[in-house]
Amino acid sequence: MSKSIKKGYLATVIAAVLATSISPVLAQVAPEEENSVSASSAAAKGGDALKGKELEKIVVTAQRRAQSIQEVPVAVTSIGAADLELKQVTNVLDLQYEIPNISLATNTGTASGARIFLRGVGEDESRVSADPAVGVYVDGVYVGRQVGALFDLVDLERVEVLRGPQGTLYGRNSNGGAIKLISKSPELNENYGLVKATVGSDGRLDGRFTGNLGLSDSSAIRATVLSKSRDGFHTVNPNGDFADQAGTEAGEKDTKALRIALYTEFNEDWNMNLAVDYTKDDSDPVPDSVALANDADNNLFTIEPVPGVTCSAATPAAFLSLGCFNDYRSEVETSGLSLNVQGQIGEYDLSFLTGYRQMEDDLSSRIGFPYSQQTDQDQFSQEVTLTSNYEGAFNFVTGVYYFTEDVQMDSIFVFPSELGVETDAYAAFFQSTYEFNETLTLTTGIRYTDETKAIDALMPVSGGNRNEELDFSNTTYNIALNNQFSEDVMGYVSYSTGFKSGGWSPDCFGVETACFLPVDEEELDAFEIGVRSDLLDNRLRLNATYFYNNYDNLQIASTVPGLGFTRFNVDETKISGIELEALFEVSESLTVNVTFGTIDGEYKEMTLAQAGGLTNSGSSPGCNGEVSIECAKALELKNAPDYKGTIGFTHRMPIAQGLLTSRIDFSFEDDSYSLVANAPAHALTSVGTIINARIAYEPDSEKWAVALWGKNLGDEVYARAAAAGDFTQYVADPLTWGADFEYRF
Repeated sequence: MSKSIKKGYLATVIAAVLATSISPVLAQVAPEEENSVSASSAAAKGGDALKGKELEKIVVTAQRRAQSIQEVPVAVTSIGAADLELKQVTNVLDLQYEIPNISLATNTGTASGARIFLRGVGEDESRVSADPAVGVYVDGVYVGRQVGALFDLVDLERVEVLRGPQGTLYGRNSNGGAIKLISKSPELNENYGLVKATVGSDGRLDGRFTGNLGLSDSSAIRATVLSKSRDGFHTVNPNGDFADQAGTEAGEKDTKALRIALYTEFNEDWNMNLAVDYTKDDSDPVPDSVALANDADNNLFTIEPVPGVTCSAATPAAFLSLGCFNDYRSEVETSGLSLNVQGQIGEYDLSFLTGYRQMEDDLSSRIGFPYSQQTDQDQFSQEVTLTSNYEGAFNFVTGVYYFTEDVQMDSIFVFPSELGVETDAYAAFFQSTYEFNETLTLTTGIRYTDETKAIDALMPVSGGNRNEELDFSNTTYNIALNNQFSEDVMGYVSYSTGFKSGGWSPDCFGVETACFLPVDEEELDAFEIGVRSDLLDNRLRLNATYFYNNYDNLQIASTVPGLGFTRFNVDETKISGIELEALFEVSESLTVNVTFGTIDGEYKEMTLAQAGGLTNSGSSPGCNGEVSIECAKALELKNAPDYKGTIGFTHRMPIAQGLLTSRIDFSFEDDSYSLVANAPAHALTSVGTIINARIAYEPDSEKWAVALWGKNLGDEVYARAAAAGDFTQYVADPLTWGADFEYRF
């Protein structure tokens, strides 16, 4: 049986089983009246728990204190551990189907690099002088680089995704939002373990062990070891200088990860959580489909399958059959240490969070134009936070923060190049809430940040140096007014500001006058209106948000002829949109959830030079080869589809003294451009409906579980572009399938 037939057969089997499981429930007209138990609790407890239909209360720490998600005047989505497994969210990249108005992809040149966009803004440049626009936090510690930010989710309690600027409580480089990865803490007086294995298509083999050991009444340790491996999805077929490597695979997965945490209670008021993590990712970067348009010979670093066949003219589907892929090798090592000491002093909570992280990335091309890049990064952060617990109407959270980073990148692309950046940032913040009465609450906050960045760069052609230091100081603030209209409905309005650090253009592949050009800091004014509601006797959760963002000096990464990869600012950009999240307990056995978002973005003001950068010197559609401000204003924002959403169904059915849980998701999005110029033609990303599904059985004893899953069941073929100069696209994963086996002791 051929590989394609096997894939189609398995997709049919999974879809049929899911249809059999869910279709009887879809025919139900009205739910039966039963006792109150949450959907996730029912999924966890087995057949005896299927008597309820009320939604559970979700607690988040978006505002640095525990609150119900329905009472927070912030656009936030929280996904707990059980739902992460149910929805097949195994790494940060998988969040792309679960969060409104998020766009996620692997970044250029590395397997673990993150290209994260929220509400139409983000960063797709992974080199060292470009900072992210969406902050990623591991147990409260900010991760300074995009490389290594596509974390495998190792032993998480939950993920919180905050949309919109988080400048007051989370600081710099979070204009788009923040992704918080919150790990499970060791449990006192509990001794247990978990072993999980995954086998699947394309040689997929994963293993995980988690153990929790109570050392005493006041101390416990928890450890997780993770291994993931998989064959490459693509076969490369080069000729010419690399003909001997024809038929080899590209895109292999090989990841090892470890996390150990120690929790100690010193007394009733003070505790400590010490955690270390390490990840070694030897996975291949996503292979790209590079070929020069005029390269039809058999000698110039070509990946064309035979002389005369030009991959540049191929469609994404043809990449798979022709083997039109450049192939890279990458070794990424990341490690971190965090120490969180928390305590109570009277009416106050005091916390000391210390974080250290390190990243090494060794990248090189195996087939294609010769290129190598070595990146080394170290960062340290310290935060002290004081939170009040007054019984009255007024409360606050305040703190101070320090962050320092040293990152060095040495690369060879025709000529050797060196680039080093050092950053030191200091901040102080204060946020308060005041309850005017039982329903009306005012939240105000302010943060001051002072930042210094220094660059030391070697010009690759002349050998000269560029040494420069930039200083930034910024005050961000927010104000929100929320009203509890009833016990089940809350509404809010908010205004907040944010900023993204300035820096330098990271590349020097073009003329030296364009090398490492300074880029101004980006500033944001954001307006938001939201409604949070639990309706129909707490069976329907319906949350809606409208946002309007006005950016000054939006930072843009682009490819400009004669300058190469470069960065610049656009004077004024406006982005607005709507976000909807719904969770409905249709019956005691069926749950439906919906996420949906829209984005409407427009460049409002710019100079003629900025218009030239946006349109790639007039190559955008409708520009007719001429640089025009009006033509640039008509461009669509990159990685910002007009709409994107997911609808998912979860069905729970008692069977054989256990629980059978079926889950199917349908995700869709409008066409969008992945390059700012909306050109060439390969910059347009068209994604069909992505279908993911999972069927799991767990006995009432909860000692073991087994699951069958499939991702991209329709085997949709699509790609996202990376560069304008040559035909470069990154093809998404095809249909994959597998089985999970879990044993608990």
